Amino acid sequence: MLPERRWEGNLSFCWSLPPRGVTAADVWRAVGALGMRHASLRTTFDVTDLTDPRQRISVDSPADVIAAVRQPGRDVALSRIETEEIQRPFALNTDLPWRVWLTGSDDAPGKLMVVIHHMAADGAGINVMERDFHALLAGETLPPVPQPAELAMRQRSGEVDSKLLAAEAYWRKTLATAPRRVAPRPGAVLRATMHTGIPEPMLRAAAQGIGATVAAVSLTAYCRALISTGVTSTPVLLYPMSSNRFDPAVTSVVTSMNQWLPVLAELDPDQSFAQAARALYVRNMRALKHGVYDPDTVTRVREDAEREGGPLDPGYHFNLLLPPMTVDPPEEIQESSIEWHTPIRSTGPGFYLMASADTTVRLTVRVIREGYRREELHALLTTMRDDLLELVGSNGDKVR
Repeated sequence: MLPERRWEGNLSFCWSLPPRGVTAADVWRAVGALGMRHASLRTTFDVTDLTDPRQRISVDSPADVIAAVRQPGRDVALSRIETEEIQRPFALNTDLPWRVWLTGSDDAPGKLMVVIHHMAADGAGINVMERDFHALLAGETLPPVPQPAELAMRQRSGEVDSKLLAAEAYWRKTLATAPRRVAPRPGAVLRATMHTGIPEPMLRAAAQGIGATVAAVSLTAYCRALISTGVTSTPVLLYPMSSNRFDPAVTSVVTSMNQWLPVLAELDPDQSFAQAARALYVRNMRALKHGVYDPDTVTRVREDAEREGGPLDPGYHFNLLLPPMTVDPPEEIQESSIEWHTPIRSTGPGFYLMASADTTVRLTVRVIREGYRREELHALLTTMRDDLLELVGSNGDKVR
């Protein structure tokens, strides 16, 4: 990233604390223990020699972790964390890759707010951090967890060579028949969220009723909307995300393990939504089997595919977020609405759907492609919502 855009690798989140029974000292003690538990939270990066980059564990005590990450300001607002503080870049060669604010008083701490660099943790890693933090705060003794260095050694030991070769073959086969077109130039950033009003359990039951998953039906609605609104045609080159936490040996690693996977969706116009969703479910699951791959190898595969067949369609990215439910979902479908955002990031995939399914289902689309306008994004989100509402309605007997 350009120096002025490096902050765009930052993520922010907020953890609630027990309403009573803990002090600020308890919270900071848990923060220090969390940093000692996960080496990625104590890592800095030495790129003095670009041909030999190094990662270093930079502190070795809970007190040093706290001193490095603790930020002043008991009255800091979450809005400031999400705007000003998230735009303060890390000097990753010297700074630990996270910062922590604690609101409230010594005897009644309020919330713990964190800004973390994406190199230290992805969304699944942040969920692990939250689980471990609350356990440590409660005084629990936790078993050891695998560390990024152990994962790196395993990946280079030959143990996963067969997986890497299979992933390379999958990429070559998929990209060989992927659609070709010159990538649109970057344009103004558009970002909006469709609040579908569909309770998550209702969509999950409807998906199960047709033999699919929430991820599959969300991806199907996305794919169908891209075609019906004229963004692209079939086959559609999709890039769903894998968090790569399927192997029990790495489930608890805090680091970034996200990788995009190519899925070629060939939708028949005569197919029903259920038929398309079942077919895409199978394709997506096959792709996820190849979630571990060497990025340098994939770069060469892309270059080979474009040399042989012309420029690849940049594709359409997708990520399903399943945060834990903090409140009970509604029992009935709620009124839908579209929320328009003022984007602060201008890097990342050019066309990206983030489907969030906690209490109700939300569809957030960000587009950074020249010529794509607000009214077209409105139509895309509306089409996706209508498809999901029709699915839930047609499976009403199973849902109820």
